[in-house]
Amino acid sequence: MSLITDKIVPGREERLGAGIAFGGSACALGKGRPGCLKHAEREFSQSGLCQMLPMLGMLLTLPDTALIVHGGLGCSGPGIMMNSSNIRLRNIQRGVAKDPDTRWISSNLTEYEVINGGGDKLEAAIRTINDRFHPKSIIVLQTCTPAIIGDDAATIVDHLREELGVPILLACCEGFRTKVWATGYDVAFHALVHGFIENDKDGRPARKAPWKPGDRPRINLINLASLGKPDEDEIERMLGRLGIDVTIGPNFATREEFRRMTQADLTVSVCPTHDDYFVEYLKEEYGIPSVLKEMPIGIENTRNWLLDIAAHFGLQEEANRFCDDEAEKVRKAVLPFLPTLRNKRVFFSAGEFRALVTASLFQELGMEVVGLRSYHHDDFGTPFYDRLVQKQDGKDFPVDVANFQPFELTNLLTRIVPDLFVGHITDNVWAAKLGLPTMTIFRIFDVYTGFRGYFEVARRAARALRNPAFNRTLSANSPQMYRPQWYKEDPFKYIKPGLEEAV
Repeated sequence: MSLITDKIVPGREERLGAGIAFGGSACALGKGRPGCLKHAEREFSQSGLCQMLPMLGMLLTLPDTALIVHGGLGCSGPGIMMNSSNIRLRNIQRGVAKDPDTRWISSNLTEYEVINGGGDKLEAAIRTINDRFHPKSIIVLQTCTPAIIGDDAATIVDHLREELGVPILLACCEGFRTKVWATGYDVAFHALVHGFIENDKDGRPARKAPWKPGDRPRINLINLASLGKPDEDEIERMLGRLGIDVTIGPNFATREEFRRMTQADLTVSVCPTHDDYFVEYLKEEYGIPSVLKEMPIGIENTRNWLLDIAAHFGLQEEANRFCDDEAEKVRKAVLPFLPTLRNKRVFFSAGEFRALVTASLFQELGMEVVGLRSYHHDDFGTPFYDRLVQKQDGKDFPVDVANFQPFELTNLLTRIVPDLFVGHITDNVWAAKLGLPTMTIFRIFDVYTGFRGYFEVARRAARALRNPAFNRTLSANSPQMYRPQWYKEDPFKYIKPGLEEAV
């Protein structure tokens, strides 16, 4: 893998052996994947997630940038939800009160262009968005249709980049290239690196001199869809107490801030699912070491994450003192919530890494993990399954690796009947219709990370358990989502395992 030489970004099935279809136990995944998970698939699939969606959510955040979704009109539709539910709110949080919306249009290919080619429409869209919004950069997202009919988007982009004098980036995000949606993050980084660093008019930045004792450290904090503004503030607070400065990106980062990430002393990930492609680029091309194995959610994971960072700068003693002090404070602060939380059974549903580390936080609160649904699986998550099982004295729990597939989720939930369901908003709907108390696993205006996040998650979980009336009423007045016979079937009935890996 190389961000410099790759023309087409490889799917995560190829690069990381990732997969989206597994039904079994945490012990099976924690001790190494059974068989070749990347080749597993479903005989029946109810829903799915295209790699273009996380790309759109990431690239729409860039200030002074306009996007063109090259394809059918429907492919650009999710931008409406992303702008209203995430980008606009985040910009207001950041103090961008005037015109906080993003800019994007569709080339709007129709049946005519499918037959005759969509190059003219793409060129017209680039000229239109440049004349209308005067952005500092333009990004073209090539979807499935123009790739299938053979539009030469790269040549059009190269020509107009020179003519208009504006950085124009091309991101090839065809959904048919990969089943693993998280590949979209790699494609987005690929476009940003080539557009803002490798082929930039200002030239490639020089390597920064290595950090030496006495210098004030500066780190990159990679923030895609993992942190809201309150989380960023908490992380900056913790690292600031250790004397470490932070550059946050690429979400909501300008071109100049993104280029500045090549000048850090360390790159720190908060989610390997999102970040490893770019982290490896900075390591290979700029010699920047990295921390890429924890997420600072919960006391133990936050301590490990901070100590990994501190070790690069000889600050372990300061970090340990800080963590001891903070942990003592928040453990006292959550005491009023523990009678409500202890021994409650919890099911998690989210991106794999967030689900796993959040499950660890709930175990610290005395709760039991009884099930987990992750949107995909790769080896970054493998050791965390075994760790969760060990923390509850070897008590195993079922795992569903699925890019949504609510029919599997609801089947599992009716079997397990957890005391609390913790998932993303789109997942919580299914649990709420079953009458289960629910808690959203991530919202951009809540705190989840660090020591403050430990307290806030405990407070919200206790509140959800004390106030289940709405979901119970919803369940009593909602029709069954599936026929009764489905709930008697194996929830993983339609998963076809891959071939065993060659020895």
